[in-house]
Amino acid sequence: MQKKIIWLYITVFVNILGFGMIFPLLPLFAETFKATAFDIGLLAASFSFAQFLVSPILGRISDRFGRKPVLIISVVGSTFAFIIAALAPNLEVVYLSRILHGISTAGVFPIASAYVADITSKEERTVYIGKVTAMFALGFTFGPAIGGFLAGYGFSFAFFAAGLVSMINLILIFIFLPESITKKAEKFVLREGLLNFKAIYHGLRGDFGVLFFLLFSWSFYISNFQVAIPLFTTHNFHMGTVENGIFFSVTGIASVIAQWFVLPIMVRKIGEIKTIFVGILLMIFGQLFAPLFTQVLLFYIFFVISVLGSGLKRPTINAMLSKATKEGQGTTLGLAFSFESLGRIAGPLLAGLTIAHYGLSFPFWLTIGVLVIGLFLFWRVEMRKNR
Repeated sequence: MQKKIIWLYITVFVNILGFGMIFPLLPLFAETFKATAFDIGLLAASFSFAQFLVSPILGRISDRFGRKPVLIISVVGSTFAFIIAALAPNLEVVYLSRILHGISTAGVFPIASAYVADITSKEERTVYIGKVTAMFALGFTFGPAIGGFLAGYGFSFAFFAAGLVSMINLILIFIFLPESITKKAEKFVLREGLLNFKAIYHGLRGDFGVLFFLLFSWSFYISNFQVAIPLFTTHNFHMGTVENGIFFSVTGIASVIAQWFVLPIMVRKIGEIKTIFVGILLMIFGQLFAPLFTQVLLFYIFFVISVLGSGLKRPTINAMLSKATKEGQGTTLGLAFSFESLGRIAGPLLAGLTIAHYGLSFPFWLTIGVLVIGLFLFWRVEMRKNR
C-alpha cells in the first residue's frame, strides 16, 4: 500500500502543479483579448460545466475498467488543452481549451480519492484522503509562483511550460503508478444520462444531500477565489502576475498545513462532524474580514484563515462519503465532484456579474451567504440525528 500511495501523491502533485501554473493567469490572460469581468467568469464556468457533465461518467468508467487508464486519458487531454491555450489567437479558442481541460480533469480528484478508498481501511481513509487533497494544495503552492514568474516571458510560454509538466506526469503514471482495483465492476451502466441532472436531483434528496451541498458551497468559495482575487488584488493592492502567484502560493501552503498536519489531529480529537463545523466557521470568518482591510498583510491573514477552514472541510466530507457509500467508490465520488463542478459554474458566473454591478468586494459577501446556508443545513441534520 505504501508504494501505491506515494506514487499517487506524486501523480496528483504533478497534475495540479501544471494546473496551478496557469489558473491565476487566466483572468489576466483573458483581458489581453478584451474580455470583460463577465467573460472571465464565463470562461471559468465553461471549464466547470465540462467537469459537471463528465465526472460521473469517468467515475463509473474507472469502477469498470480501472483507475489508471482513466488517469492516463485525463492527463493526455490536459496536455493538449495547455498547448491549445498557448497557441490561442482569440478568446473563442481560449474557451475551447478550457472546455477540453475541464473534460480532462473531471476524473482526477474523484478517481484519486477512489484510489485511496481502494487501498485503505475506513479508519484510515479521512487522513489519507486529506493527504491527497494536501497534494493538490501543494501543487497550488508551487504552481502559481512558477506560472507568475514564467508569465514574465509571455503567457504562451507559461502555458507551454504547463503542457510540458503534464507530459512528464503522463510518463510517471504510465510507468510507475500501479492499478488499485482488485475487483472491477462487472459491467458499465450509466443511469444518469448525459446531463446528469437526474442523479443531481436524487443526490440532493438522498442520505448524502447535505454533504453534497457542502461540497457545492466549498467549490463556490474556491471559484470566487479564483476569479475575484486576481482582479481584487490588482485593483486594490496593485499586485501583478508575480505577486498574485506568490499570494496563491501562500494560500497553498496554508491548505497543505491544514490537510497534512492539522486535519489528522482534529479528526482524532473531535471527530469528523465537529471538524466540518470548524472548517465552515473558519471559512466564513476569513471571508467576512478579508475584504474590509486596505492593508495587504491583513488581507493575507484573514484569507489564509478561510483557506485553513477550507482545508479541513473538503477532505473530511469526501472521506465520510467514501465510507458511507454502497456503490462503487468512483461512482459516488464522481457524483460528489459533479456538485463541486456546479459550484464552480455558479461561482465564476455570479462573481463576474456581481463585480460588474456591485464592485470587487461583493463576491466575498455572496460566498458567505452560501456558506451560511450550508452551515445551517448541516447543523439541522446533525441536530435531528442526536434527538
